[in-house]
Amino acid sequence: MTIVLIGANYRDLPLSELEILERNTDRIRFDLFDPNLGNHTIDGGVVVTTCNRFEIYLDVENVEDATQRALEVIAKHSGLEIEYCRTKLRILSGSMAYQHLFKVTSGLDAMVVGESEIAGQIKRALTETQELGHSSRIIEALFQRASSVSKKVASETGLGAAGRSLITSALDIVKDLDFSLQDKQILVIGTGAYARVVISALGREQVGQIYVYSPSGRAEQFSKTHATVPIDGCDYFSIIQKVDLVVACSGTHGAIVKPEHVNNRKTGLFPIIDLALSSDIDPSIKALANIVVINLEEIHRNAPVEHHETIAIAEDLIEKAVNEFQQDLAARANDPLVRALRTHVSEIVEQEVERIRRRRGDEIADQVALSLQLVTKTIFHKPTIHAKKTATNSEQDEYQKAIQILFGLEVDMTQSNG
Repeated sequence: MTIVLIGANYRDLPLSELEILERNTDRIRFDLFDPNLGNHTIDGGVVVTTCNRFEIYLDVENVEDATQRALEVIAKHSGLEIEYCRTKLRILSGSMAYQHLFKVTSGLDAMVVGESEIAGQIKRALTETQELGHSSRIIEALFQRASSVSKKVASETGLGAAGRSLITSALDIVKDLDFSLQDKQILVIGTGAYARVVISALGREQVGQIYVYSPSGRAEQFSKTHATVPIDGCDYFSIIQKVDLVVACSGTHGAIVKPEHVNNRKTGLFPIIDLALSSDIDPSIKALANIVVINLEEIHRNAPVEHHETIAIAEDLIEKAVNEFQQDLAARANDPLVRALRTHVSEIVEQEVERIRRRRGDEIADQVALSLQLVTKTIFHKPTIHAKKTATNSEQDEYQKAIQILFGLEVDMTQSNG
């Protein structure tokens, strides 16, 4: 099996096109992974969507067939031309796909280098695909390794240790405008996963009252576990008139902050931070006096550049992790054979235990079962070690043939990583 990555981030596509892909994630996922649709070349996968990337990681039998199928599905549901997708989307396989995921999870491929939130987003993407039944062993192994690599990079380089994120970078831009955040009243629009990050970042700035508005009506539930005041549609206009700053992160595919909400403000700078991939802000607001809109593109332009040496160390750690992961996968090449051997011997043991149970009773049978299990464990120790060793050298074929002939097994070795 091979891992294939097909996707794009803010460097590859306009944010508007990334938003289209994100909006159609569920349809794309269904078409790719639903077993009833007969996509036999795809054994599983994960879709990663954030405010500035859309990526699909696939566990496939045939790279070319699976890639073509994925591009067709993406084009179908996004309305983008398939050749445009083929040209603009990144298509990586094997070690290149591993390396990319490790860089993404470690924050090296983010708008803000060292962004700490991406590791959690990658983890949630894996959990989601597991809950939907779209995962595979190699997918889970890869994403779990990516999580470990991100922790190692953070601990050994300091990347991500400072709590960098899109919201902290946006707040830095606000402060550079000589706008003090302390004791200010804030309106947060949205109650999704990133809203929690926003609330936490605002708390560290010692702001005043934080109001929360949810276009989908979840503000009250959100505020039960966060130090915020929920507001509904009736209070929205009056609150947005009196607050000092707005942070929009709902991504509800429509403008929530409109000119009529803010054009009567009389004096003072009024920053609006727009963190949604599908902008929550009416574009015409930017032309209003005293209003500064800080969106994803502005955050990217103002993102600090990390020290080159730090990034070089992180990339070296990632390269080593890729090599180790490849070696681990190679060492698992004989796993189907080992599993078949264990099953074969276990069946023999069970048959013998049942024979003794019928003749001598449960007590004697249980004692014999325990003894045979200990013997089996001892017998399997060396073959298991040799299986891992030969999986990475030229003796692999001979080992597989010998075990299958010796025990009369017929094992499909193509399922080693599936």
